[in-house]
Amino acid sequence: MTHKNVDDQRVCTFEFWKGKDEKGCYNTACSGFVQISKKISIVEPNVLKPGVPGWLRLSIHQDKNIGNWWITQLMKDAPNEDIGYWPKELFNILDNGANMVGAGGVVQASHSGSSPPMGNGKFPNGGRLDSGILTNVEVLNSNFEQLKMNSFPIDNMVDSEKCYGLRIGTRTHLGFFFNYGGPGGNSCGV
Repeated sequence: MTHKNVDDQRVCTFEFWKGKDEKGCYNTACSGFVQISKKISIVEPNVLKPGVPGWLRLSIHQDKNIGNWWITQLMKDAPNEDIGYWPKELFNILDNGANMVGAGGVVQASHSGSSPPMGNGKFPNGGRLDSGILTNVEVLNSNFEQLKMNSFPIDNMVDSEKCYGLRIGTRTHLGFFFNYGGPGGNSCGV
């Protein structure tokens, strides 16, 4: 996602939450998400080099004692960093774990109706260098047990298969993965 305050078209991380009464918000545009980290923002441009994959390791988990939902960046060679949390009061159905998880990519068509590329602009074929990819996806159930994603029912949601694709699978080095993206274009039907 390109951030409205960043005019160089860099890819940005973002978050969206939907809670009580179907109310929700992107990023920190309204009250809800509580930013804790002074080093890592919930919304920040990613510096990606063409042809070189960029990795972002995140964990979204519920605090057992208080019930807030935390997002933590998992660091490779440093201590993990809590980015912030969504207070439990925002949600009416997430008191004791979640029964659905959503992940993937989002693009927004221009005013002319042209949809931008997602990922690296190629349809996914399951490779780790293909388009956008989420790897080693695991979920904490309501008993706070860490389970592989394929332990749960999975729904594929692609708005326009002409312009974007989704591949779901498992590989030894990727674990359970979602591979998504595509060239975009005109008349995507989104």
